[in-house]
Amino acid sequence: MEAQFWVKSWESEGHYTSFHRRDVHPYLLQHLPPATLAGQTVLVPLCGKTLDLMYFSKFAGKVIGVELVEKAVLQFFQENDIPYQRCGNRFVSGNLTIICGDFFALTPKALGNIDLVYDRASLVALPCPMRMHYLQKLEELTKPGTTYFLNTLEYAPTMATPPFSIDPTDVGRYFSNYAIRHVESPVLPNHGMVRKYGLRFLIEHGFIMKKLYNIDLQHTSATEVFFQAF
Repeated sequence: MEAQFWVKSWESEGHYTSFHRRDVHPYLLQHLPPATLAGQTVLVPLCGKTLDLMYFSKFAGKVIGVELVEKAVLQFFQENDIPYQRCGNRFVSGNLTIICGDFFALTPKALGNIDLVYDRASLVALPCPMRMHYLQKLEELTKPGTTYFLNTLEYAPTMATPPFSIDPTDVGRYFSNYAIRHVESPVLPNHGMVRKYGLRFLIEHGFIMKKLYNIDLQHTSATEVFFQAF
């Protein structure tokens, strides 16, 4: 899936950006209340123009969103009436920074220490092997002790387009070096995807995970850990 796919999605909008919510995600409100965010640095990959950024910027110490498409970044600031300063590819407003660029090009030096990764619609947006490269990049950017909040969708029949179906077994394989708590798994019979695609079921999972140790990506055998899920 090339970058142009996402550029076209944001240009077309409508159902092409149906992944964008017009509210703060309820899992975020339930499982990451303000007290848990105080002083924390939060990374939001593939952030689009999510309102979850607003919640994090209110309660966390520092928030870093990463979004490939500049139109989405500009819309975030315009629609929320937030002043910002642009420094190269960084859009900065108070404790919130959105980096407009390729997530896969990020380095630990560019981000600094990350306490929490918030992934509502990133992992499910990526096909394989791009999903594996995304996991490798997160491994590079985070340290043991990092918290990872993940939302996934599980549904049937599966589709060959995003959002992709990722179930708890997949999550266990992808994050084998994490302690995983499966905190949400409601069946959503009235979800828009169920109606649109005639799905038999759809479950929206929520996971809170703590990174226990690093995987050495300098060695082929370690890198293959990610690919063993397939």
